[in-house]
Amino acid sequence: MIFEIKAIDGHVLYNGEGHDLREVLQAAVDEGFDLSGANLADAELTGVDLERALLSRASFARASLSNVNFESADLRDADFAHARLDGANFQEADLSRALLVRASARGANFEEARLVKADLSQLSAPGANFEEADLSETILEGAHLDRGNFEEANLRSARAAGAAFSRANFEKANLEATDLAGADLSGANLEKCDLRGARLWSARLLGANLERCDLRSADLTDANLTEANLERCDIEGARMQGARLDSANIEGMRGTAAYQPTPVGPYR
Repeated sequence: MIFEIKAIDGHVLYNGEGHDLREVLQAAVDEGFDLSGANLADAELTGVDLERALLSRASFARASLSNVNFESADLRDADFAHARLDGANFQEADLSRALLVRASARGANFEEARLVKADLSQLSAPGANFEEADLSETILEGAHLDRGNFEEANLRSARAAGAAFSRANFEKANLEATDLAGADLSGANLEKCDLRGARLWSARLLGANLERCDLRSADLTDANLTEANLERCDIEGARMQGARLDSANIEGMRGTAAYQPTPVGPYR
């Protein structure tokens, strides 16, 4: 059966014979065809190997892409809105400015992927791996990323207000100037994070580990740090008015906050 892969504007990028679109797409990628701008919206592509595929500006809106291998693929400006990406592999892929709005990516792998200025708002990706990924200036507002791994990831200036990161791992991550207002970071590991100038207004940090974090000039106004570990943190110039520190560990915490937390104690 002959299948055509068309661009969003309707012109044919590739045609080939196969049992289904998955087989034809696989052949196009294996042959090194440039499929930039391909229209693959609503396609059933589960399990296809698209390693190193050239798919910038492609539309995968609402497509079924579970367990697809996108390793090292060019996916700049691609549209994955409402797509199913559970278990997909994006290791070292370039997703700069890509749209993953309301997509599902449970357990997906984004290790060392480039997601600069991508829109991941309301993405559902619990347990996803973003280790060493570049998420600078990325939109993560309202995303569900509980138990995610962001170790050594770069989230500088990302917008993650209201996102869910409970029990996520951010060890040694760059969160400088990141907007985490109202985010849920309960039980998260933020050891050795750079949180300089981060906005954590009304954030939930119950039981979070912030040992040796750099919180200089961060805004923790009304944040809930109950039972959090702030051992050896630097809070110089931080705004902590209304922050709750019930039973928090502040041993070795240094610096003077611009606005002090509400005295609710006891501290450890």
